[in-house]
Amino acid sequence: MPVKLLGTVALLIIVTIFCGFNAGETFHCDVNLLFYTFKDVPVFLTILISFFVGVLLMLPFTLGNAKHRAAQKAADAKARQERAAAKSRAKADAQAKKDAARAARERKAQEKRAKKHPETAAKSQATAANEVPVIKPEQTAAK
Repeated sequence: MPVKLLGTVALLIIVTIFCGFNAGETFHCDVNLLFYTFKDVPVFLTILISFFVGVLLMLPFTLGNAKHRAAQKAADAKARQERAAAKSRAKADAQAKKDAARAARERKAQEKRAKKHPETAAKSQATAANEVPVIKPEQTAAK
């Protein structure tokens, strides 16, 4: 964007100079700067200088705004990553809770079956010993 802006400013200055040289000798004015008065200044020159001063005064704000937008985009991207990480942690926690609840239901069901049929309890205990233990997040943090 700054390249387009600078190109537009340069084009406007060139057009103003071209129009000023073609205006002739009739378009002159006096410019009063409080302490000094410039006599017979061409009108195109006053327009060109005022335009150029305006560009110089606004250019830092225009370029500074681009830096601000870039910093805002970086902050937004970081916030998006943090939200995604929090969402994935919440999803993992929910899955761990579901797995723990399922394991607890299975243990209760096995206990009920063991009470009803004591002879098959030995077989189910052997298969329970082969199960993979569930690792909870607080167990891994303690290590």
